[in-house]
Amino acid sequence: MSKHFLSLAIIILSLSLLFCGYQISKDAGNNDEKKTSTVLNVEKGLWTMEETAQYLSLPVDQLRSIVSSNDFERANLSGIYDTYRFIPYIEIKGEKYFNKIQVDEWIKYNSLNWTEIAL
Repeated sequence: MSKHFLSLAIIILSLSLLFCGYQISKDAGNNDEKKTSTVLNVEKGLWTMEETAQYLSLPVDQLRSIVSSNDFERANLSGIYDTYRFIPYIEIKGEKYFNKIQVDEWIKYNSLNWTEIAL
């Protein structure tokens, strides 16, 4: 009986290992698809307000508030200011679009200068 028990235990263990291997490979395939879509989004030339807010881990309303506050402050300046003092964007047909490299520079500038972003 112990011979049959050992054989049965080996079969069950083998089946368990095969099942676990299948599950791991299935999950790895799903993660590759998620990574690809994220990478494509990051490599996109221009981001919408929503994509930029997601990148900055901010609610969209808070990013809109930062942009409008920056616009108001920029309008009240005499014209000379550091490039990345305000979040850079371009406006096309009333929609604001952001570039990842410039957003990163804005973050770096404001981090190095200990700037508090007005809302």
